[in-house]
Amino acid sequence: MNTADNDIKSAIETLKLTDKVIFAHCAMRSFGRLEGGANRLLELFLSAGCTVVVPTFTYFPMCHSPEGIEYAQNGYRGELEIDPSPYDADANDIEPSMGAFAKAVLNHPNRIRTEHPMNSYSAVGPLAEAVLATQDDFNVYGVYQSTEAQNAVVLSMGVTPNSITPIHYAEQLAGKSLFRRWALTAHRGVVETCVGSCSEGFIHLQPYLSTIQSEKRVGESIWTAYPLEALLEVCAQAFRTNPSITRCSDYCPRCEDMALGGVRI
Repeated sequence: MNTADNDIKSAIETLKLTDKVIFAHCAMRSFGRLEGGANRLLELFLSAGCTVVVPTFTYFPMCHSPEGIEYAQNGYRGELEIDPSPYDADANDIEPSMGAFAKAVLNHPNRIRTEHPMNSYSAVGPLAEAVLATQDDFNVYGVYQSTEAQNAVVLSMGVTPNSITPIHYAEQLAGKSLFRRWALTAHRGVVETCVGSCSEGFIHLQPYLSTIQSEKRVGESIWTAYPLEALLEVCAQAFRTNPSITRCSDYCPRCEDMALGGVRI
């Protein structure tokens, strides 16, 4: 099945995305066939005045602490296999699992990318610089805290809640402490950073999310829009009520440690 420009334009209008900051999570394969692919999808958002923000994570820079620091409840049991390459925000390195749409944003000539060496975000649009300015190595989810993000929309395009990154910030809002990792950078040497936990169990939050979502079929893809502030509120409350609600298995150290409250410094 083909997805036409008019299908996308109609969804942007129906879901009230025009001129909004959009935290986008996208599986391009969900569309069927879209002429122009991810680049055309991005063009249509930008032509509607949207500011498009995507996670552009990369794990290649991860390295061991230069001081040999080990924190308790830090989401791993010594199993990290590390051969780091330095992070450079001017480069376009990206974890392949981020998907074709995130890669399209990252490769856009006007994109801005943050300096976080493992959990960078990239954005294009009129508010890109302002939204991204609040992230740093320790405030990894600062992009959800800017004034410009207050009326933002989290948009899921053909993906499940397991791919919705701001849920990690909801864990932090619920009182959990983010994990620490170290990363090699091209210009700052080795830096300590905060990162999120496992997202494989975020699907268990679907009953909470269904109360605040709006849906629209776009070709073969299902688009689901959530007001950012409402998403953070319902997910944080779910974590407060049941700290283990998103635990993916009994064998995941990240889920185990985050259920206990996260890292202990």
